[in-house]
Amino acid sequence: MTGDAPGLAVWPIYSNTRKYEDKKKMPDEGFRKWLGVEYEVMEDGHAVVGMNITDDMRNLRGVVQGGVIASLIDVAMATAAAGGNYDTRLRPMATLEIKVNYLAAATGDRMTGTADVVRAGSRSAVVRCDVIDGTGKICATGLGTFMTRRVHATDPKNMPQQTE
Repeated sequence: MTGDAPGLAVWPIYSNTRKYEDKKKMPDEGFRKWLGVEYEVMEDGHAVVGMNITDDMRNLRGVVQGGVIASLIDVAMATAAAGGNYDTRLRPMATLEIKVNYLAAATGDRMTGTADVVRAGSRSAVVRCDVIDGTGKICATGLGTFMTRRVHATDPKNMPQQTE
């Protein structure tokens, strides 16, 4: 993991750090395509994911709908826990649970989620994420638990096999 923050554990498997330089190679399918997520930083234990807000993502009051915020939090935390996303990830992960605290109405035309692994073990990781809206205020914070999973046929061919 990156950073010198106290309490951050180093992953016991696949300990490696990658930065994803060419964001245009990221798969752009399904829900991620609709969200329009942009992977700004992808490192082992740290991720920054942004997205532009469209009118379809706002509720009747004109603020960003809570499910959109929760989705950004989930994508950012999973990216930090996996050490990348899809073709760059270091380990396959699945979301076990997430908790979102909505702190203020999200306004503006963009949101950015910054996620960091709090603690990682051989099978699971606890990750936190703060979301900043287009006006620069923190609008939500999340905490999630992620579990390593078996490599699946749809995973990238270079995905390392998990060791016991």
